[in-house]
Amino acid sequence: MSEQTVVAKISGSSIVLLVRDIQVASDFYKNLGFSYEEIGGHVHVSRGNITFILHPAVNKEDVKPSSSVEGGLYFDAFAYTDAVDLLFDECLAKGAEIVNGPNYSEQWSEFTMKDADGYHIAFGGGVSKKLF
Repeated sequence: MSEQTVVAKISGSSIVLLVRDIQVASDFYKNLGFSYEEIGGHVHVSRGNITFILHPAVNKEDVKPSSSVEGGLYFDAFAYTDAVDLLFDECLAKGAEIVNGPNYSEQWSEFTMKDADGYHIAFGGGVSKKLF
């Protein structure tokens, strides 16, 4: 009889975003339908399987999204969705600044928005309706 190895599953992750103003940052995400929870001096905003931990910067100049530095990627966080088109429409209607896209194709679709602190959040995946 062979022994089976038990492996721990990782069920999710959180991304820490250093923010200038915790109220402004949390209001931005709440406006986009994220849930809000205060935990130990910072705020968790979640929607689906993505959670951002908003942590207030002591020095406002320390808030430097990696997407804004030379050599940085075009996004600071990436989230997957099965309805890029619906999420794009929702973000646009709620006043989010779109910095890239939407780019729709049969294989992959995505767009990138900018939050209140300049973080670029990209969303990619499928679309909800026939666009092609």
